[in-house]
Amino acid sequence: MRALDVAKALFVILIWGSNFVVVKWGLQDFSPYLLLALRFALIACFLVPFVKWPKGRFWPIFRYSMMLGVIHFGLMFSGMQYIDASTAALLSQLNTPFAVILSAFMFKDYPGWRRILGISIAFAGCVVVGGQPRFEGTFIWVLAVVLAAFCWAYAATQAKRLGDLDPFTLNGWMALMVAPCWFAISFLVEDNQVAMMMDAGWKGWGAAVFQAAFVTITGYGIWYGLIKQYPLSRVIPFTLLLPVVGVAGGVLILGDALTLPMIIGGAMVVVGVGIVTIRQAARGSAPDAEVR
Repeated sequence: MRALDVAKALFVILIWGSNFVVVKWGLQDFSPYLLLALRFALIACFLVPFVKWPKGRFWPIFRYSMMLGVIHFGLMFSGMQYIDASTAALLSQLNTPFAVILSAFMFKDYPGWRRILGISIAFAGCVVVGGQPRFEGTFIWVLAVVLAAFCWAYAATQAKRLGDLDPFTLNGWMALMVAPCWFAISFLVEDNQVAMMMDAGWKGWGAAVFQAAFVTITGYGIWYGLIKQYPLSRVIPFTLLLPVVGVAGGVLILGDALTLPMIIGGAMVVVGVGIVTIRQAARGSAPDAEVR
């Protein structure tokens, strides 16, 4: 890869990895479902005026949107309200092993022994990270993030059925479908939405704008440009830096605890996911990086 393209890939990883910190900032000013509503509303405003509706794909896009935009993000943001950014950054990497498992069941794409080994190591690392005594009483939120990773993987299988659909088109129409859902959910189960929007500071509004303009539009735009230009085996391995950036941001910026189980379990997750990711990329079927 050219040096400029390596820099682009690292820039995207920096954006996506730092989003765990940004979400935590956003949750200081907004309730989780209101933050999601604002995120998707901004994405819809940025993208929908510039993309065409893909004819004949309403129901596939709707199902994909509900799984990814509502269930996945709902679980992820609910969990991140109670657990630290570093833990969320590590546990969310299980989306790749989950995707391989689902592909085996749904598409008869059975993994070889190397990917099975990687999946086993990754899940063992998840147990080490999530089983720390400090999560006693909040384990349900650890589980919520793990379930969010599973929902992302299931949404990835749905995306395969959408065919060759431009990511901006998909993200734009998904946002338009999902934003009203989150506004409705927020007003049903949360309070003081107007007050939160009036009182939010630069971190809260900046988090909503960052997720829409940078995580989704800028990040996906650069990433898919690189995927079109280079083989997956050269681009996808950069995603192994995502948990490193996420953990580093959580520890250095938010003051997350860097415990020995976190280090050991995190290393196991990264190694396990790395084995799976590299094998998937070599086969030309690595799943897309999840946008947090």
